[in-house]
Amino acid sequence: MTIETWPSNVNSNFFAFSEKPKDNTKKTEYLSGRVTSYQINTRNVMTFSCSLQMSKEELSSFWTWYNDELGGLSGVFSCTALGTKNYRFAEIPEPQDTNQLFRVLSMNIEEAY
Repeated sequence: MTIETWPSNVNSNFFAFSEKPKDNTKKTEYLSGRVTSYQINTRNVMTFSCSLQMSKEELSSFWTWYNDELGGLSGVFSCTALGTKNYRFAEIPEPQDTNQLFRVLSMNIEEAY
């Protein structure tokens, strides 16, 4: 597995940042009413919801990096603005309509296992 780095020509000034642990429990409910549960992983994985404002050039560079270097959702990357761990996109970044100069992407990012 290759770990890519966040592209240097795309800003990393994330805003609307929220961090929470990903659900780590597998539950099974039987017809008798009994419920069993166990942890899927040995540690909780953190997820981040954030947005990023980019110029048109940065947006073009981001999508080139995302598709060609990272490989989409399957890729793992490092970004110092998020922390020292490795991360992956939990879903495809969603563009939002803004003004003529800047575009905003909403992202859901999670720690890579």
